[in-house]
Amino acid sequence: VRDIILSISSGINAEYGGSMEDGDIDALAEILGASSLLGSVDITSCSRPGLETGLKSPLADIRAAKVEQEVDMTEVNEIEVEETVAQIKNNDSSLTTCCFNNVQMDTEMVDSITSAMVRNTSVTKLEMCNCGVVDANIEGFITMLRSNKTLTSLSLETNKIAGKFLVELIKCLDTNETIKELRIANQYYSTGVGDEMAIAKALDKNSSLCKFSLNWKNGGSRNTADRIIMRNNDLARKKRRGLA
Repeated sequence: VRDIILSISSGINAEYGGSMEDGDIDALAEILGASSLLGSVDITSCSRPGLETGLKSPLADIRAAKVEQEVDMTEVNEIEVEETVAQIKNNDSSLTTCCFNNVQMDTEMVDSITSAMVRNTSVTKLEMCNCGVVDANIEGFITMLRSNKTLTSLSLETNKIAGKFLVELIKCLDTNETIKELRIANQYYSTGVGDEMAIAKALDKNSSLCKFSLNWKNGGSRNTADRIIMRNNDLARKKRRGLA
């Protein structure tokens, strides 16, 4: 992984200027190699109480066994959904992370969450893995991502979102400069090669996303996404150091 990063970083540095130090390279190697931010796994990054939703990646990965040991697959989320939605609507400053994982919702409830998030300025992390999110809900997430300037992390893994709607979700990030992490892996429906190519192309128009998960099947699209996320991480590093 480190050799690959050295090769990619040389191209990034040539195009954007500057240089990556050993510490930066090691950090990125750990991110891409150990955390599987661009991998085809992330298949158990949120617990799944049942087998009715989600597809496991056909690609074996030694990291999966380690993740399964750390995650309680029978975990029950006792969050008070309506109360939390009210807090989001009221812009409660004490609420910065919303974890709805494993709470099955109808379309109306999902839409009420995304609608409340449009004007919220406190929540920075929204987790809705295994919540029953479907294609009909994506327009609400698109509106949210185009309007909200505070949210930095969104997790929608293990839902029922078709490939063409994932493409539209990524396309809306062309004007979003605050989102840093997006997880959409392990959907019930498999993405096609065309969808993955469109996702990789859309990712190129965003410069803030530094962590991204999807069950890639097309190697070319995954490599393109790898380079884009590497580029964004390099840009973020330069901003932290006052070089951009």
